Amino acid sequence: MTTMDPHDRIDMTGPWAGFGFQGGHMFTPEGHHLEPCDMTWWSLTCNIAREWRLMMEEARPRRTRSAASGRPCGTMDSSVVYLREYVRIRRERRLGMGDPGTGAEPSNVVHMSRGPRRPKRG
Repeated sequence: MTTMDPHDRIDMTGPWAGFGFQGGHMFTPEGHHLEPCDMTWWSLTCNIAREWRLMMEEARPRRTRSAASGRPCGTMDSSVVYLREYVRIRRERRLGMGDPGTGAEPSNVVHMSRGPRRPKRG
């Protein structure tokens, strides 16, 4: 049976190459040291990464189709995903706050102001 000293450096291989353990801590390929308590956040980090992947997949440009043949063309709708714009549009759809359009009537909201102030005693 092989014994391992937890203070010796242990490098991982395969898809985990670059990661390793040394002195009771895990280290990343970038050189960050992770405490055991840091690993409790992995589930949250993985969920955030999954949502990010789905959001980017939804916003990724799709190949356009030829109107005549219906087959995919070589051109894309767009090659850039503007995350801020995508998040804003998604939020507006979810909350039902779409763009009123050019034919919308002006708002009848009255902005209140405090009016003139009294002179300060001095």
